[in-house]
Amino acid sequence: MNLRKRRPAQRSTTDITPVELPSVSAHQNRSTHGPIDVSILIVTWNSAHWIASCLEALEGASGSRTTEVIVFDNASSDSSFSLASSAGNARLRAILSERNRGFAGGVNCARRESVGRYLLLLNPDCELDAGSIESLAAYLDLHEEVAAAVPLLRGEDGTPQREFQFRRLPTLGSTLAEVLLLDKIFPSNRTSASYRYRELDLTQVQQIEQPAAAAMMIRREVAETVGDLDEQFAPAWFEDVDFCMRLRNQGGTIHLVPSASGVHRTGSSLQYLEYGLFIEIWYLNLFRYARKWFSSGRVEVLRWAIIVGMALRIAVTVLGAGSGTVKRNTGIKSYCNVMKKAFSRWNDPS
Repeated sequence: MNLRKRRPAQRSTTDITPVELPSVSAHQNRSTHGPIDVSILIVTWNSAHWIASCLEALEGASGSRTTEVIVFDNASSDSSFSLASSAGNARLRAILSERNRGFAGGVNCARRESVGRYLLLLNPDCELDAGSIESLAAYLDLHEEVAAAVPLLRGEDGTPQREFQFRRLPTLGSTLAEVLLLDKIFPSNRTSASYRYRELDLTQVQQIEQPAAAAMMIRREVAETVGDLDEQFAPAWFEDVDFCMRLRNQGGTIHLVPSASGVHRTGSSLQYLEYGLFIEIWYLNLFRYARKWFSSGRVEVLRWAIIVGMALRIAVTVLGAGSGTVKRNTGIKSYCNVMKKAFSRWNDPS
C-alpha cells in the first residue's frame, strides 16, 4: 500500500535520532534460508515469568507462515535473556542491551535486525492462540489497503480486554474526561464511551483507530514510511498512540481481526515500578503527547486539568474512596508529586 506523506499541522517537540544497536550477546539461531513472512519483535524487561509461555505459543500461532523471532532484552535483572536464548527456536535471535532503552527503543532496534514482510509487535506477557499469526498475515495479504491488523486479546479469565485494547485517538475532550475522573464518576458519558469503543462489536472485522501495541502486525513498508516509534515516550506509554496518530495522518488504517486471538496478562511490567513513578511517567508522557499533537492553548487547558484531577484524587484518597491496591499515604504523595510537576510543566520537557 502507498501511504501519503503528510506533515502534521501540530508541532512536534522531538526529532528521533537513530539508535545504534548494542553488541549482541548470546546465541543467534536465525536461519537465513528462504523468505520470512513475519518478523516477531518481542521487547523484554524482567519478563522471566512470561517469556517462555509466549515463545512456546508462537509455533502453533504461526501455522504455515515462516517466521523469525527477535527478542530484545532491555537489560533485565532476571533470567529473561537466558530463557529467550535457550528457547530452542531455530529462527530466534536474542539481543541483550547494555541499558534499558524503553519499549520504543527496543522495538526500533529489533526492527532494524528483522527481514520479514510483516512485523508483529508482541508483548512477552501475550500468548497467541493457534493460527492467529497466520490469520493476521492472511488478512493483510488479502487487504492490501490495510496498514496493520490486531488480534482480539482476552484476560486470563477469558473476558475480552475491550477497555485495555481499543481506544480512539485522544482528543482534548476525551483526555479531560479521563483526567478529571468523569469516566469513573459517570462511566456512561458519551465522551468516555466513544473514546473506549464501548459500542464495538468484537465479533466483526472493523477499523480501530488506536489499538494497544501489545499485539499488532504491521506491513514492513508501512513501518518504514511512518518511521520509528518515538523514543521520547520512555520507558513506555503513548509511543503506540503516537505511532497510530502518525499512521492515520499518512492515510493508513488498522483493523481488528477477531479470528486471531490470544491471552494478555496486563500490567506485567508494572510490578517492578513504584506506583508514584508509574503515574509520574504516565502523566509526563500524556503531556508530551499533547505537546506534540495539540495546539498550545489545548495543552495549557490539559495541564490545568491534570492539576485539578490530582486534587480530586487526593480528596478521594483522603476520604478513603480510592483504589484499595494503593496505600493512602503512597497515593497522596504520588498525586502531590504529579501536581507539582504539572505546575512546573515538567520543567518544560522537549
